[in-house]
Amino acid sequence: MDATFTEMLEEFMGCALVTWVREIGVNSDSHDVVRLYLHLTNGVYLNEVMRIIDPNPKVEEIYQNVGDDKILRVQNFSILNRHLRSYYQENLQQLVLMPLPNVAVLGRDPLTEGAMEELRRLLLLLLGCAVQCETKETFIQQIQSLDIETQADLALCIQEVIIIGFHCCNFHHC
Repeated sequence: MDATFTEMLEEFMGCALVTWVREIGVNSDSHDVVRLYLHLTNGVYLNEVMRIIDPNPKVEEIYQNVGDDKILRVQNFSILNRHLRSYYQENLQQLVLMPLPNVAVLGRDPLTEGAMEELRRLLLLLLGCAVQCETKETFIQQIQSLDIETQADLALCIQEVIIIGFHCCNFHHC
């Protein structure tokens, strides 16, 4: 990794979306930014977060022991994309207008700028689910426990994902 990418990665790992998703339960006291980022990009942890949001998924099991297996990472992110799309459509009655994250970019080579952009989109979608799900109060309280600057940044992210990224639609009238 070059110095420029390392700086971008450190900045990304300090952003509000990553702070929020890590607060949900990354069991790591590590300050190794790369290690934490790779933990987020194996597809396992983010699928677990989605299953906290929606504990009754209608999708297949995730692959736990991913390691450096690109195919398993892509599979885990494909499962997560299907779960997200299904949750927005069936539970929230919303159409996702923004493109879903590109699982090939994210899973095949996570240590790229493109993969970081796809991960950001994925985190936006997760945040949108979290603040609209049946247990949204829990997620909102968790957000309110963060520092004011992070809360403000997350408010902008929520606005981005709910207002810009989705279209509320009663499917009976579509």
